[in-house]
Formats: sequence, structure tokens, C-alpha cells
Amino acid sequence: MQTIGLAPNPKKREALELAAEVLKWIEDRGIHAVVIEEAAKKLNRPDLSTTDNEIAKADLLLVLGGDGTMLHWSQLAARCSTPMLGVNFGQYGFITEIHPRDTISALTRILDGDYIVTKRTLLQARVLAQNGECKGEYTGLNDAVVSKGPVARMLGLRMFVNGKYIVTYSADGIIVSTPTGSTAYSLSAGGPVVHPGVPVFVVTPICPHTMNARSLVVPDTEVITITGETEEDNQDLALTLDGQVAHHLIPGDTVEIGKASIQAKLIQFDPLSFYHKLQQRLRWGERFSGEWPC
Repeated sequence: MQTIGLAPNPKKREALELAAEVLKWIEDRGIHAVVIEEAAKKLNRPDLSTTDNEIAKADLLLVLGGDGTMLHWSQLAARCSTPMLGVNFGQYGFITEIHPRDTISALTRILDGDYIVTKRTLLQARVLAQNGECKGEYTGLNDAVVSKGPVARMLGLRMFVNGKYIVTYSADGIIVSTPTGSTAYSLSAGGPVVHPGVPVFVVTPICPHTMNARSLVVPDTEVITITGETEEDNQDLALTLDGQVAHHLIPGDTVEIGKASIQAKLIQFDPLSFYHKLQQRLRWGERFSGEWPC
């Protein structure tokens, strides 16, 4: 391994402190390091600063932050086929793999070749004009969400799969989730938890105004199309990818969602770590003791 990219969340003091420790460890072993610009300044190592695109080309990308930081880097790293190791400085950390205290031992295992790389599906969302012209194309690791804008009213959302009309939801929006994103917004909206190795998408309505609206699980080879039922509905819609990229729709626009041609590569040390995270971070299987409050 010749180059390691360091991408700490520059707003988290603990992440920067660990980055300084890791940087010394890397350089002591004769490995070149590159650091995101804002963090390099705060670490007093402007000589290591480079662009995000160049960091994403490293042999390994070490991300120190929460799932949001991982989501930010996942698309850049996926385009370069760069494996990422996430160090959890967030709340749940379903995409991040290790606790900060285990970072040095994890890097040692990587240098020894004692790790596995898992590939995660990315989805691709396109905004199409009424004449079929592509107005925007985006990728996401977790989900694509078509939802309402600032006006607090219910929407009519028509959904098609491979061109076949499926349903019109009266809801606040629709989430199309990858297996990786099934533990994020989709789960909060009542969607199922899906193992990241299962090749599916999960379609979940947000606050549907009906008792029989349920999540729909489809193969990730399918193409899902969403549009407003009326011109008024379409005018209030926006497409959001991973909670970070937004595209506001206008009447006549449709959103087409399918499987991206690139995949994210995540480093793991335990092939069963997904189930461990369910137990530890969602507290699955715990019995709650004590008396219920009156």
C-alpha cells in the first residue's frame, strides 16, 4: 500500500485528534498520506492537502466521521474503485465499520492483508423532462427520496416499475432505498431491514394516507419511475439523494431510479458484522427490565 487518504470530519475535534495520531503512524511506516484541505490546515500539515478527487484515488480511504461523512465520500471513492474504511464518530454508524479506539489495530490488519472488501450497490436517479431530456443524473449509496417541498400538504405520487403502472400513493413522499440504506430513512418510515448483500431496492411511502400502503421490495435490475399525479403535485416535488443532493422538479418532470454501474467498496473484518450492528446499534434482542411507567 503506497497511499492512504485521510478524510476526517473537520467539524469533529475528536476526529481531527485521531487523524493526527493516524497520520504519524502512517508516515512512520513510509506510507504516503493525503488529507482533505480543511483538515490539513487544522492539523498544520498543508503540505499533505489535496483535492477530494485526488484523495479518492488513494489505495485506501480512511473516513473518520459518521454515516453522513461516509455517504459524502462513497460516490467519489466508488468512481475510483477505492476501498473505504469508516471510523464511527457518529450516532449509529451502520456504514462505518470500527470504533475509534480500534483504528490503529485495523490499519495493521489491513497492511497484513487480514480483511475483506464488500461491494455495496449504488442507485442512480435521473430527472427527465417531459420530452425525455435528462435534466440531472445523480448517484446515492443509501436512498433516493421524492418528497414534497415547503408546502405542508399531501401529494399524489404515481409509481411505475419497468414502465408498468403499480400504484398512486397519497403520501408525503416515496423512498427508494438500497439494502445499505434500509437501516436509514427507509427504516424510520416503516421499511424492512435488508442485508446489504441482497440485490433489491425497497420502495417505501412516507406517511401514506391509507392503511394498506406497505413497502415494496423489487429486484435491483428493475427501473422505478415516480411522478406527481397532477401538475400541482409535481410543482411541489424535490429529489434528494442520501440527504445531501437535491433537485427541485417542475411540472412534467419524472424521476427514474435504477442500479448504478459503479459500486462502493467497504472494508470489513467480520463477515457477520451487519448482524452485530443490528444487535449493538439497534439493540435487537434486548429484554427491557424494570417496571413500565404508569
